[in-house]
Amino acid sequence: MDDQLKDPSTEAHDSRPNRKPTYVIQESPEGGKYIEAYGHRYHHSGKIFLPFDEDEQKRMEIQHRLFRRCLNGALTATRLPLDVEHILDLGSGTGIWAIEMATRYPQVQLQGIDISPIQRTSVVPPNVKFTIDDIENPWDCPPGSLDFIHGRSIAGGVRDWPGLLRQAYEKLKPGGLLELTEIAISIHDFDGKFADAELCPGFLRLWRNLSKQVNMEFDPTPQATEWLLEAGFEKIVQQSEILPLGNWAQDEKLKAQQNLMNEITSEHFVNHGGLMFATCGWEKHEYDAVAPTFFQDIMKNIPRPYTMAVFTTARKPREN
Repeated sequence: MDDQLKDPSTEAHDSRPNRKPTYVIQESPEGGKYIEAYGHRYHHSGKIFLPFDEDEQKRMEIQHRLFRRCLNGALTATRLPLDVEHILDLGSGTGIWAIEMATRYPQVQLQGIDISPIQRTSVVPPNVKFTIDDIENPWDCPPGSLDFIHGRSIAGGVRDWPGLLRQAYEKLKPGGLLELTEIAISIHDFDGKFADAELCPGFLRLWRNLSKQVNMEFDPTPQATEWLLEAGFEKIVQQSEILPLGNWAQDEKLKAQQNLMNEITSEHFVNHGGLMFATCGWEKHEYDAVAPTFFQDIMKNIPRPYTMAVFTTARKPREN
């Protein structure tokens, strides 16, 4: 494997002693507080590692288009029944998925939950309601009341995944459906040149070590099936879609996904990694030495790199 793929620059940071956080708490002009880390705004609690500023909102909108491309224009990987009535959207972000979903299913009552009030305020259908809250808090709906629960790119905002899935199971009707979507924290080689070897192991090991320090799982997909089974779910399926990086895709669908992925690639790591690194005491110049160059090195040394979007679906057992 090329030496540049080993990320030697990250080796010295793996065992660095803990230092004080380098982020700052600011007062917003609108009132209230927020955390600023490396130029991005995060929730003042410090437990949500997903930013909410304008750059992140733009990335969310592009990512929404990317996921729809993966699903051939659909809004879900789940095949919903015609009589679906009550839907919960976890981590709504700008609210674009909830708005489009409620427009497509006008008979549905759809509630979106997000810890930051960044949802669109125009063109919101009357059957959509947004609630500002932590998605790990108890949801304001009775047990056995929901037909479908949807969560997309909420990794970085969930500390207790098994607990979240237990609540989902409790709130779903018998036969109710769940869908979770995440972009994997891994890089693969389409040509198989490196076989099963992990690409950029130094950087990814650093990322995982810091994730443990802040008690945050950014890549829940590999453990999702086990957690879902423990919660009581059945019919668990994981559908993966290739997200090419760089400029190698030839297939029309892959090329469209590649173009959208290239728009958000660097922002995905730079935005989402900022608060984690700052919490662990990294100065911005140290972070800039490893994070923004990560994908540049990948695309320089691997002819056809890609990552994956993984759509995990499951069902609460029907009543006998």
